[in-house]
Amino acid sequence: MSRLVAVTGACGFLGERCVAALTAAGLGVRRLTRVPRKPEDVAFRLGEKLDPAALRGVDAVIHAAHDFGVLGWEEMTRVNVAGTEAVLRAAREAGVRRIVGISSVSAFPGCPTIYGQAKLLLEAAVAAAGGVSVRPGLLYGSGSRGMFGTLMRLCRLPVLPLIDGGRQTLVLAHVDDAARAVVAALDWDPAAAGGPVILAHPEGVPLVEILRAVARGLGRDPVFFPVPSAPILAALGALERAGVRVRLRRDSLVSLLNGNPAFDFGGIGRLGLNFRRFLDQDPGSF
Repeated sequence: MSRLVAVTGACGFLGERCVAALTAAGLGVRRLTRVPRKPEDVAFRLGEKLDPAALRGVDAVIHAAHDFGVLGWEEMTRVNVAGTEAVLRAAREAGVRRIVGISSVSAFPGCPTIYGQAKLLLEAAVAAAGGVSVRPGLLYGSGSRGMFGTLMRLCRLPVLPLIDGGRQTLVLAHVDDAARAVVAALDWDPAAAGGPVILAHPEGVPLVEILRAVARGLGRDPVFFPVPSAPILAALGALERAGVRVRLRRDSLVSLLNGNPAFDFGGIGRLGLNFRRFLDQDPGSF
């Protein structure tokens, strides 16, 4: 195991759990975050130059930072793609030996979203630096944020729109399982990993079943009604073009509706990873 690990995006949903998993494994942690909370934290903003001194003495970097507030490809490449490249340059100059990049199951050849396309560029950059990338599924767990957090907010409504009938199949990972896998990835041989590794239970779950489970956990019994995705996507696109920022971005919804048609879970078997089954979990724990 590496001695000192730097985590970018250390206050994010997965980054925070990675810090906890590293600490539980007895490893030292240097948190890189927008808002430092401890004297030893390093102020870090993705898209800006990172001084290699921030990584001095670090053996490994877990790059979990991603700015979800950006809109459009130009801003995505300037902040998230170029920001990742800046982290990798600083790591190289600081002599960091191990890199783990946090990608997403939304990244796959032909993916229709700028988020997924940006993550593919992250994966390529990490591979060029001799590191490994992981693709977490839809993350859930105590204090859920991101897309799962959005689904939880929707499930509080008395009437819940079911976009395109809720037939979309998603793969999920408990955030603590994903964090433990990320820590394990610090010692993976990139050749053994065989490319980006999906971090999720291999059983796909239809969106409607996810919503039903979440609603039960909230003590709700919403009425579902099917709605087509086209007008919702059009409305979100119009709001974004007008400069209005809403919780659910058009790109995120496109990602939800257009998942990878051919998941490769081979890495889970090769690396001995285990993920709990979503439908076996207590809905009240989300």
